[in-house]
Amino acid sequence: MHRRISLFLLGAWVMGSLFMIFVAIQNFKMADTLGNLDTQAVLRDMAGRLNQVFFVNWERAELLLGVLLTAALVFGVRSRIQAGLSGALLILVAIQHFGVTPQMLSLAAHLDNAAASEQFGRLHAIYGIMEVVKLVGLVSLAVILLPNWRRRATSVDQLDPVDYAHHGHVDR
Repeated sequence: MHRRISLFLLGAWVMGSLFMIFVAIQNFKMADTLGNLDTQAVLRDMAGRLNQVFFVNWERAELLLGVLLTAALVFGVRSRIQAGLSGALLILVAIQHFGVTPQMLSLAAHLDNAAASEQFGRLHAIYGIMEVVKLVGLVSLAVILLPNWRRRATSVDQLDPVDYAHHGHVDR
């Protein structure tokens, strides 16, 4: 049961991350297709602000998912490796949420300044690298969890059927 909960939480985390990447890209693509250059600049600014709100809230959801997943792996599955990987991913999200994102948000208002824009670009690259590392970690955790769940389900299923011909059932 705990493995199923863990897999559900892991799936929610992976899908949410992929969805957020999709949303961020689509917001900027949409802004670039509408109107003239001035309109596009305003729309890109608005898309950036929306993405900020979306990512801050998604990071909060990731913190919750990470705590729940790590707890399920520690207390339910009792796998140090899996719980350690989940905990490391949780720490990565905490660094993003409490370290990188606030700095990016404070610089976002000053992107017309070359130094602020350059610093924002570096932080954005760091954030992107952290996202890739997080997705690789999540997929790795899924690769570790899935075979164990499948193997356990197969071994339990093999025990469930009762062969009445050999277990005291008498046909009359």
